[in-house]
Amino acid sequence: MDVLSWARSNAVALSAIAIFAAMIALSIIIYQPSLQNPEIVFKEEPLQKNTLLQLSPGETYKYSYVFNNTSIGITYAILEGPGCTRIKFLERMNDSEVCIDRNGNDQDGFNSTFRNPSFLLFKPWMLALREGWSWNSSMYISFDGSLRYISGTSYRVIRMDEFGNRTAFLVEVKSDEGPLEYEWVDAEKRVLLKSMGEGYEVSIQG
Repeated sequence: MDVLSWARSNAVALSAIAIFAAMIALSIIIYQPSLQNPEIVFKEEPLQKNTLLQLSPGETYKYSYVFNNTSIGITYAILEGPGCTRIKFLERMNDSEVCIDRNGNDQDGFNSTFRNPSFLLFKPWMLALREGWSWNSSMYISFDGSLRYISGTSYRVIRMDEFGNRTAFLVEVKSDEGPLEYEWVDAEKRVLLKSMGEGYEVSIQG
């Protein structure tokens, strides 16, 4: 199997570029032998959102994802769901959807990420962005009523910027377990326009 085929068959893992997402996968791998059915839990600072979800059924978002000099395409379709808005990851056959409410949350209710962290298009915290904004979240693994700390992540808006003729919030994402990441988030639609970190770059197409 060549590198591109391998990348396509593991798109979820490759797409989980945020540090907390990588740590989710890593923590499950590490602790699974001794812990049965562990769960990831986020302890988050209060988050005041200043807009509702801006995604609309019928929209399609395409991204180019470059990882270690290998490029793949990622496509998300926005669909109407039962009392929610569905985001469908078109390159995946399994675990390919997330259903979110008007506040941008899935059934777990966390603002850091979704139960499936591979959805790069949007995260609930993007609805809270404003100039001068900052926020913190900590991730734990839960088993038998106890929590084990895994990682903390801080977010802050560095400045307003431009990407592809769109006004964007430039957000610094800093984990205590990894290098800095930078995300450009559309100020109107509150979706990811570009993300950069060590060894990867994601950018919206069109």
